[in-house]
Amino acid sequence: MLDKKLKEALDLLGGKAVIKDQEQYYVILSLSEFKKIKKEGIEGLTKQELVDKINNDIASWKVIQEEEKIEDMDLSEISETKSEEIRYEKAD
Repeated sequence: MLDKKLKEALDLLGGKAVIKDQEQYYVILSLSEFKKIKKEGIEGLTKQELVDKINNDIASWKVIQEEEKIEDMDLSEISETKSEEIRYEKAD
């Protein structure tokens, strides 16, 4: 059985995750995602088409991660940094 936090992370990622262990990469996905991929017919893809599909999936995953990082950004930290800045404004 999966660790509760790992399962929660997979659910948030749409059932897919890429894990790096030293120099090896592994893709973890739910059974429903695996069946979906099999149904889409990756068996008929050429090696290059399969590599392209995997790269596209990884790129999409990275975009989603960046969007979530932006959504989770703590705006109070940004405002604290700005308060230390010196601002110059033109007087009328």
